[in-house]
Amino acid sequence: MVHMIFATAAILVAVLSVTMLERQRMGVSSETLTLAETPGTIWRSDNADGGPLVVVAHGYAGSRQMMQPISIALARSGFVVAAFDFYGHGRNSEPMSANVTSLEGTTEQLVTQTIAVSRAAAGLPGVTGPVSLVGHSMATDVVIRAAERLEGTAAVVAISMYSDAVTPEAPERLLIVSGAREDRLRKVALDRLRQLDPDATEGETVALGPVERRAVSARWVGHVGVLYSPFTLTELRDWMAGATGHASHGSLPHIGPWLMALLAALVALMWPLSTVLGPTVPGPARQGRRAWVILAAPIAPALLAVTIIPPGAGGLVAFGALTAFFGTWGVIQIALWWRSGVRPQSIRSLAVVLLLFWGLCVFAPALDRYGAAFVPTGPRLWLMGGLMFGTIPFCLADALQVARSGRIAAMVQRLLPPAILLCAMLISPRLGIAFTVLPVMVLFWLVYGLASRWVRARSDPWSTGLVMGVILAWAVAASTPLVAS
Repeated sequence: MVHMIFATAAILVAVLSVTMLERQRMGVSSETLTLAETPGTIWRSDNADGGPLVVVAHGYAGSRQMMQPISIALARSGFVVAAFDFYGHGRNSEPMSANVTSLEGTTEQLVTQTIAVSRAAAGLPGVTGPVSLVGHSMATDVVIRAAERLEGTAAVVAISMYSDAVTPEAPERLLIVSGAREDRLRKVALDRLRQLDPDATEGETVALGPVERRAVSARWVGHVGVLYSPFTLTELRDWMAGATGHASHGSLPHIGPWLMALLAALVALMWPLSTVLGPTVPGPARQGRRAWVILAAPIAPALLAVTIIPPGAGGLVAFGALTAFFGTWGVIQIALWWRSGVRPQSIRSLAVVLLLFWGLCVFAPALDRYGAAFVPTGPRLWLMGGLMFGTIPFCLADALQVARSGRIAAMVQRLLPPAILLCAMLISPRLGIAFTVLPVMVLFWLVYGLASRWVRARSDPWSTGLVMGVILAWAVAASTPLVAS
């Protein structure tokens, strides 16, 4: 009865969240299309025939889905919004250049892409005014440099900005928004503001001749949360309205709270769903010291494997090295458990189907639609297939290890691999291009790890470990930027 009540509550919250998230799109329409060979989405108001163009660019490892709050807020205000995926991100299958240290390398590639997208979008029906640019994180430097080369740019908004391209003369109209928790970036923003007025403070709008600049911070939020803050959306909308002479109207979307509620409800739903597998089964005896020995055994070999594999093996940076790391870690732990007498069990097909369906057909599409690109497409599909040679043994070993360890050892088992990967990235800086795999792994264990724990309690480690290996390959392939070697 308790499980039934809990399931009903989780379903109601999920349905309400989806309803409210879809309501955020009321009054606007979206069209997926290709702009200058770049996947993009055009957002428009249903109540306006056209308006000034705003091009919206995401940050590193982001996607146009992550910029939805900004796109919808501006579209509701009557702007025509073009959001797109940078090379190697989201649905864009063309890799990004690996030459990240040179302005003539990756930066120039992305600036050229932004200019091409802007010019293509400017020719769309309904675009009646000048172009403005919005960029987050990595894209702030890109849009500031692109604005210098685009004719008649009305305004630039840089969110979580770091850029050396801002001068006292350009961009002419620049709004800088930071999260209150981004202390370093707030200092950068204030420095750029004081290029015009040495006594300027955060929250002021200053001008020097034709140049106008403003720096603000959104309370309580950090690097990603700043995109969802109503304060950010209000400042951005009003800045665009002032720059283009376009009347500011339309309500702001509230996506962040409903997205969190939806994802939390979907995770919680897995607890009552797991009861279809039957009663909980006794877990294996904890191994104590042996578990700690097996936990530590892969550290040196996995670190060696990830650093000796060329970062660009296979044509894309990091994927080959990551496969070697996961595979080495998993194979060593499985071999040691085998030597200790732990043998494979028969796979519980119902447990596999349940966890796989929930993870890839329920949770992943919800995140992909409302939060960030999380469905592998194009070359990411074969990358996922390659990664599974490493992630499946890694997650099988993890399931065996956690089932036979105490709470502290189990926690270390989950935190140790990301820590070793971080060390590898410090040793091999080119591998650091894939640094986003570290937070992905943490979130993977928080979300999918919790769901698999409920399933494992009613099935076995082999079934859940197999599925978790597939899902980890999915998550890494879907979210890691494609960078050419």
